[in-house]
This record gives sequence, C-alpha cells and structure tokens, in this order.
Amino acid sequence: MGHRFYQFYTLRASVLSSAFKAKEIKSNPMKRVLLMSSLALAIVMAGCVVTSIYPYYTSKDVTFNPALVGSWVENPGETNNTEVWTFAKAGEDAYKFTLTKSSETNEFSAHLFKLKDSLFIDFMPMEKHDDFIPPHYLMSVAQIQPTFKASLMSYEWLGKLLEKDAHTIRYVMVPEESGNTNKQRFVLSADTKELQKFVLKHLKTEGAFEKEIELQKLEAKSKP
Repeated sequence: MGHRFYQFYTLRASVLSSAFKAKEIKSNPMKRVLLMSSLALAIVMAGCVVTSIYPYYTSKDVTFNPALVGSWVENPGETNNTEVWTFAKAGEDAYKFTLTKSSETNEFSAHLFKLKDSLFIDFMPMEKHDDFIPPHYLMSVAQIQPTFKASLMSYEWLGKLLEKDAHTIRYVMVPEESGNTNKQRFVLSADTKELQKFVLKHLKTEGAFEKEIELQKLEAKSKP
C-alpha cells in the first residue's frame, strides 16, 4: 500500500490488584490514575503512540461531519489495499472507526471535536470489560475533504520533552510487559482541560506530530 502513516497497534491491560474495579475508576478520577499506574501493560504495536487515560474532548467540543463517513485508503486504484479506515455514524454525534489491516479488524469509538479553529479525532477501543481500561488516542485533522489528512502526536517528541521537564504535563510510567519494570512507557494522566491546553500550545511545534497521512475515500458500490 506504499508508505503507511502507522501500523495497527493495540493496548491491553490486566489489573494487578483485584481491589480496584472498573466502576471505581469512573467514579473517582484519582483512583483511575492510581489504577493506571499499577497496571501491567502488554502492548502489541509497530511503534509507540501517545496514550491518555482521559479523553481529549468535552461534550461541548464535539462536532459531526457526515463527509467523514465512509471507507478511506491511501490509493483507491490498488486492488489489494491492506489498510482501510472506515468511519460509520454511531449515535447522534459519534463514529464507529474500524481499522482493517490485512486479515485483522479492530473497532474504535471515535469523536470528531474542535478546539478553537482546529479539528481533532479522539478514538478509543470499543472493547470493554472489568480488566481493561481503554486508552484514548489523538489525531490532528488537517482536512476531511476532498481528501482526509491527519497525524498522530509523536511519542518520541513528547518523550524527549518530558525528559527535559517532567512537569510539562502529568503522566505515569507503566511497564510494557507484565512483571517487567525495566522497560516502561509513559501514559498521560492529565485531565481533559490540561490535555487541551497542552495540545493547542504545541499544535504548530515542529516535530510534535508525526508525518501527515493523506487518504482518499472509496466510492460506495451501487446496488444492482
């Protein structure tokens, strides 16, 4: 399929202590942060991506654009597109985001939202059960028509920024593998207000976002 913006990644978590329950995480933000910092994370990904405990948007930020609905690929002319992004309307103002790569299909709940004059997509895995805390991912959206252009925040850039100043934004360190504390990654624990302030501050910062991907919409096949 040519150059890929990123390959599919999944984030799965198992709770080390049964003292915490999913309902406690939702009702108490502090417990949510503490729980995230005590998780053993098994991460299967091609490259690290920035993950957040809290969403990047509030209800007042959410918008809906029907132009996003459909299937998107890098090159519609290729007969064997190995990666397809599909957005479907889900409820009043949300999307079901399906990422198909080769034989794998993964589903996310996504929200298009606006901060000042900039568009973003917050998406998280639709999988829900007691031992899994779905992480939030962020895409900066440059445009939706005539082509879809978006980019993810750079994990490498943010990691270097946190090394210089650990107080740049709140985060926790979590092990990448169960029982292995030698190899860790950071997960943002800042609340939504702090996340938004940080994103807007660095939206134009060089290197803050990965190389932009451009996707084209597949034409819907007409029924015979």
